[in-house]
Amino acid sequence: MTLNTSADNSGRWLLETPPEILGAALKAVLQAHSRHRNTKRSLKSCLYEVISEKKYPIKSVEIARRLIWEHGTKRNLLAKMVNKVLKDEPILPDRRILLELFANQVLVKSCSRLEATKFAQAARIAFGKDWMMPLEPLLGRIYALKLKNKIIESKDELEYLSLLYGHPKWFVEYLFNILGKAEAIELMHASNENPPTYFVLNTLKATEDEILKTLESDGVKFERDKRAPLLYKIISSKAIKSLTAYKLGLIAVQDFSSVFSIISAQPKSGMRLLDICAAPGIKTSLFAIYTQNKARILSVDISPHRLKTYISYTRHLGVENADAILCDATMDLPTHLSADIVLLDPPCSSTGLFWREPSYRWVVRPATIRKFSTLQKKMLKNAVKYVKSCGLLVYCTCSITIEENEGLIKDFLTSNPDFQLEEIPIKSGSPGLLGLEKCRRFYPHRDMCNGFFVALLRKVS
Repeated sequence: MTLNTSADNSGRWLLETPPEILGAALKAVLQAHSRHRNTKRSLKSCLYEVISEKKYPIKSVEIARRLIWEHGTKRNLLAKMVNKVLKDEPILPDRRILLELFANQVLVKSCSRLEATKFAQAARIAFGKDWMMPLEPLLGRIYALKLKNKIIESKDELEYLSLLYGHPKWFVEYLFNILGKAEAIELMHASNENPPTYFVLNTLKATEDEILKTLESDGVKFERDKRAPLLYKIISSKAIKSLTAYKLGLIAVQDFSSVFSIISAQPKSGMRLLDICAAPGIKTSLFAIYTQNKARILSVDISPHRLKTYISYTRHLGVENADAILCDATMDLPTHLSADIVLLDPPCSSTGLFWREPSYRWVVRPATIRKFSTLQKKMLKNAVKYVKSCGLLVYCTCSITIEENEGLIKDFLTSNPDFQLEEIPIKSGSPGLLGLEKCRRFYPHRDMCNGFFVALLRKVS
């Protein structure tokens, strides 16, 4: 099997970008990668920190986000291409990232000589001629691969599909096992398309009509998503954070999967709700919106930094009757709450976010999944203490692995005979695996949302 790396002619935007703007974008990308390596935080978060600390032009920020996303979707292929020209020569990590960004434009997106020259010019402006000097011959070698119409060859189907669709080989095999080959390819293909942006109207602050008029006056094009109340999808818009509705807290930007986990529990006024692993406040805010601030919510999280974000986020949206506690969800919580609904959205491998955060693809490994599964089991065991008789325990993850979802729920039901799996009343997504058809699964290619899993567990005694 062969992969022609010159099949995508979508690099024309380079001609329209001033070299100073492109150079600033490249600098932001490399700084974000450096911070990501040093802190192990998500690449997206690191980019946000970098652009917050220094005033980058808006266009440069847009390009930096695009470059990071595209690089993440093809990182294994780009690394293989760069290895061909390096020939075991040592190179600093930042310079390697720049070569991979260049390879993406030249070999994957098949940009012209003029565009390649402009990319190199922008890099010289951003990093200086001395920094770029060792890279100049390597840029030439990469362009030579284009002139030779160089192809990647592999007799291994898994490796070929891994390179073609930009996913780790182990994950391609994993998808084959749970979805079958044809649908696994559909999912990987969808994961390399730009994901949609959803938002919920925040009726804590204004009426539906008032919010929609504000969005229209900002030139936002959107459409109603009938799968959930107050849910809309953006068709076209300027930067979300520049919208009046966003600045005023009139919309909560959330993926449909997060919304589903809340509406599936059917929260009501007067209920006592416990949100475990609540920061940065997404699901607490949705609870508040869907109960119009008439439920009592206790939110807990282990991270002081994330709880600060939680406080800022929930205040911005006008959330009331919600308290936050800093604590470890694997241990006894400092509360005697007996809740109508306990929501546990624990840390997970984030395999369902591979389309929104392609950089995660190259961090997560099978060992990562096992580590999170162990942590989730401890949290789930602890969460049962706070569910009232006939109350509901909602377990959800943004992972599509069996180990973190159905496998864990099966073990839980065996160990906790006073809980039973309950049918989810909202008919979206697909049935769970391992015979747990009452659970719901979501996939980007089927549902146009994050990969996700939800189980409702009812305490029957």
